[in-house]
Amino acid sequence: MSERLIDMRSDTVTRPTAAMREAMLRAEVGDDVMGEDPTINALQERAAALFGKEAGLFVSSGTQANQISIKAYTQPGDEVIADAICHPVRSELGGAALISGVQVAMIPTERGVYTRETAAKFIRSDNWMQPKTALLWVENTHNAGGGTVFPLDALDGLRALSNERGIPLHIDGARIFNAVVASGIKPAEWGKRCDSISFCLSKGLGCPVGSMLMGSKSFITRARRLRQIVGGGWRQAGILAAAGLHALDHHVERLAEDHTNAKHFARLVAETRGLKLVYDDTQTNLVFFDVAGSGLSAEEVSSRLRQRGVAMAMRGGTTFRAVTHLDVSRADVERAAAALREALG
Repeated sequence: MSERLIDMRSDTVTRPTAAMREAMLRAEVGDDVMGEDPTINALQERAAALFGKEAGLFVSSGTQANQISIKAYTQPGDEVIADAICHPVRSELGGAALISGVQVAMIPTERGVYTRETAAKFIRSDNWMQPKTALLWVENTHNAGGGTVFPLDALDGLRALSNERGIPLHIDGARIFNAVVASGIKPAEWGKRCDSISFCLSKGLGCPVGSMLMGSKSFITRARRLRQIVGGGWRQAGILAAAGLHALDHHVERLAEDHTNAKHFARLVAETRGLKLVYDDTQTNLVFFDVAGSGLSAEEVSSRLRQRGVAMAMRGGTTFRAVTHLDVSRADVERAAAALREALG
């Protein structure tokens, strides 16, 4: 058994590199609540420019970015159109209802992707007994959809619908840089197809904390006020922003390595008796697989993997998600696959 845990539960488990820690140590800081942290300001300006937006805002997490965005665009009693397995539906404790007082019209989808034609069917009429459709929501890449890159043609259709009906479109881009690297489509191309967009610093980019939210100046002004309401105002946060700037310089292009490792791991899983890939094509850094054919439960397999120095995330009775990231090498992927074979007996 390896002394070091091969942790493939999530790309959130990444640790700052030595170079990132050094950048954090040297960071120039000020009071960000007062708008006076120069490193935070530099990161916000850079993030906005990357995605072709007027302004940016540093927030504590992807969930905070999501909930602020929903609140900024809606009023209590409104409705948000989103796919049925998106992050705010699956993993944010009903925050849209609790914080914003809105409901979500959940579109059944294939891997989190939906089209203009489908979305149009969910837009409410002006009937006074129905909620107002206030927001279109897209997740890219899609976590529960197996790391799927949202197709550009589908997004173009949704953007056209958004413009025609006057309904803002937000992209939850927690892993948008995985989409950028996998598709070759530049950040600004994604940015111009939505009103606002976010990305996470603490997943594949390897930072310890934070997400970025970008949009128009008026949207970010509103978002800043909402961030303060939910206790998200930071003081000398430049230490964290320095990690983000370092990541944008050094950790984006290397995501291709994570994708290659994930595809290699998926091939090894597909070749293992008793295992079945949930999604046949691995597009980015997420691999979902099912162990039902082994006769074992996910909990049993997870326990056996831990004994062999490997951790993966259980996603149901017999399903796992394995994630490649900065701290998982090709050799680690091969050892993890070998541990899986041993765990199955």
